[in-house]
Amino acid sequence: MKRSAESRAIYRLFANSVCWQSRSVRFLSVAIALCCGLVLCACGASRAVVPSPAPAVAPLAQSQTARYTLESKAFDATVAYMVYLPAGYDGQTQYPVWYAMHGYSSTEHMWLDEAGVGKVADELIQSGMLAPMIMVFPFTRYDSAKVIQQDMADGKRDASGMERLLCDELIPSIDSHYSTIPSPEGRSIGGFSMGGLFALQIGLHRPDLFGKIGAYSPALDTADFSGDKFERWLATDPAAANALDGYAEARGLGKLSIYLDCGDARDPFSAGAASLNQALAARDIAVEFHPHDGGHSLRLDLLEQYLLFYAGK
Repeated sequence: MKRSAESRAIYRLFANSVCWQSRSVRFLSVAIALCCGLVLCACGASRAVVPSPAPAVAPLAQSQTARYTLESKAFDATVAYMVYLPAGYDGQTQYPVWYAMHGYSSTEHMWLDEAGVGKVADELIQSGMLAPMIMVFPFTRYDSAKVIQQDMADGKRDASGMERLLCDELIPSIDSHYSTIPSPEGRSIGGFSMGGLFALQIGLHRPDLFGKIGAYSPALDTADFSGDKFERWLATDPAAANALDGYAEARGLGKLSIYLDCGDARDPFSAGAASLNQALAARDIAVEFHPHDGGHSLRLDLLEQYLLFYAGK
């Protein structure tokens, strides 16, 4: 099967990692406070390390982060993820949760260690601008560029391995171990580049789980969402969809709120983001579109704006 020029460009972009992210593999040893009942250790590849259910405790004096793993049936692998707990977490109050995914060439450490989103959240929460929230950062490079490329080529929009990992495995685990708001009103998903594509794909497929979606320069596989192309891009089985009219309404997509941004003409996905914005607005799906200067990169100066979209007061 011949690849389109768009698909080849996307594949090369993933493979060559045009974004700023580090390629280095990070080995971290993190000290964790015991008052929250969290356990952190160096994780072996064959043994999952999961957080213990935390009982009501004295509120955390400061935010805490930890790295855990889970055994994923979706990928038949041990999957790593990071968890951020806000200052004041007490194991009793219910907190909103943001699931954030990294770009293709990075890891679960990107948002916290490279972008510094935890520090930004700390400052916003302390200032009273941001409601205390839990943040979860899974490793997402199990759906390889080759698999994504094939999905683009055949037009099939079945539930990806990442969707099964997140929706069927990680979310139930987080909700069982932490005091969360276990509903779309308290659960959001976002991501940069490939992670932004995942966030859109998963969030639009599962409005029963997510209320807000953030896609930052998402690595969209098409630049044209005109006509019924949005429905055909999103439908899990386009051939079986007898009538695409009213598809978005029937799936409850009108309940979603979406934050979408991209760079200027130097961002190879800017045309797709602009077209997607028009398609979402035409279907009465609440969308904020924020094009900005620059190419395909995560804008660290916009982290505050991203977080306020999810849980701003």
